Amino acid sequence: MKKLYLTFGIVLVAFRLQAQQISPGAIYAASNSASAGGVSLDWVLGSINTQPELSVLPVKLISFEGQLTSTGDAEIHWKTAGESGNKGFELQKSTDGKIFEKIAWIDGAGDSNTEKDYHFTDRELRTTSYYRLKQFDWIGSFSMSRIISVVPAFESITQFSVYPNPSPDGNVQIKLPERTSMVSLVDSKGINVMQQANPSKENTFKLPVSGLYLLTVKTATEQKTIKIIRR
Repeated sequence: MKKLYLTFGIVLVAFRLQAQQISPGAIYAASNSASAGGVSLDWVLGSINTQPELSVLPVKLISFEGQLTSTGDAEIHWKTAGESGNKGFELQKSTDGKIFEKIAWIDGAGDSNTEKDYHFTDRELRTTSYYRLKQFDWIGSFSMSRIISVVPAFESITQFSVYPNPSPDGNVQIKLPERTSMVSLVDSKGINVMQQANPSKENTFKLPVSGLYLLTVKTATEQKTIKIIRR
């Protein structure tokens, strides 16, 4: 009887030691079971949530657009379908599409389930400009919108025209782009024949004598020179 009890006690102790040596890092699992150190384990996942936590986007942006106004400004407009913890928008501007600077801050609606309209007027449109939104939530996270652009009507200096050229009698009509800052005319000797600041859009002038002239047109961002001939 003593040997029987002694053997049973040894087996019991050995089992406990083996079980205590199982560590989480040594368990190999597949499906709903695992084994380690010769011990098999089974479980049910019914009460374990294995789905990742879903984050709610702070803003649902419907549109983000820019257009040129009749006064030559850039009107930037955007619309949201819903907002969750939206602190606001930082409107950024660039002239090369690469380096952007903040030009305005517009407060958001916070939490909203309805459509919201936002707009900003950029009155400093001197050349093709690029815009984007940087949206912030209340915890400091942010997201970026796509990039849009607005082209001023007066930028294309190629729009100006001279007629007729060559001129048979010296009379020439010139149509200038919007916001022309300076127009000047010099002859082949470099003598200034005509110069006018902030000229009207349409001008008529007379080339004094036969020969070659250089007409220079300047805007705030560009300059172009063309040849005019009087026969």
